[in-house]
Amino acid sequence: MKSSFSRIFNLFLWFAFCALSGTGLLLAFRLPPGSSGGAGLHAMGLTRHEWGGWHTWIGYLVLALLTVHLVVHWRWFWQVAARKRSWPLVLGIAAGLLLIAFLIFQPVSHGPARNRHQDLPPAEH
Repeated sequence: MKSSFSRIFNLFLWFAFCALSGTGLLLAFRLPPGSSGGAGLHAMGLTRHEWGGWHTWIGYLVLALLTVHLVVHWRWFWQVAARKRSWPLVLGIAAGLLLIAFLIFQPVSHGPARNRHQDLPPAEH
């Protein structure tokens, strides 16, 4: 029973990861920034912004499934990663959580819109 649940859960986690990867690559390469204006590109009837929403929610799903996966397999994870010394595992977990906190709590501000070509030198005629 446990093995069957684990296999189904891992398959679901794999498909969620693939969906996250696929939507990310779709956004990066097929619907690049700025594609909603001008040509108005769509994929499967959805705009870049709509695909971004799907990508975000699939990302939340992957995070939740990954957390459950780590909790379920904690004993194995502890034995393999710690190898009789807990400090490397604790240090790795703490560093990861600090990275998450650092990114989440970054100050945001309203600044002038920045053109991504702004730093390029003017073209010579």
